[in-house]
Amino acid sequence: MSYSFDAFSQSDSTNVYLKALKVHLVDKEEIYKMNPKLKNLNEIYIEKDSYSTNGIPENVNGKKVYVVTRDEILKLNKEGKLKSLIAIRPVTWKKESLRISVIEFLVISKRKKLYYTNLGGEEFEINGFTLKRVDNVHGNYD
Repeated sequence: MSYSFDAFSQSDSTNVYLKALKVHLVDKEEIYKMNPKLKNLNEIYIEKDSYSTNGIPENVNGKKVYVVTRDEILKLNKEGKLKSLIAIRPVTWKKESLRISVIEFLVISKRKKLYYTNLGGEEFEINGFTLKRVDNVHGNYD
């Protein structure tokens, strides 16, 4: 699947991070449709980042969104409420274009430390004035 759309349009979303998140959630919905045994959650947790999570609304694609700090991640994990965490990585320069990664993690806490296991995600390219998914970010499931 390839998505391409105007990354800098004047619509509700001049935020390329939000656009990448929306595409990621649509792709994730497809996985749930193909695997009915997976539990599709109506709440998502996103790791707070001073660049990439500013302007992320409370609802995205019909899901309740919580942008959480490290302390909130520890608390949610202790309470057993955190199933997975999405990280939207700030833009980087790669292969002569700007890239954004949306990665999903399983997070475990032990003695106030957080341990992240990469569950996979997607990489998006901003080239010219478009945002398009260019690659899946593969997780490690060991």
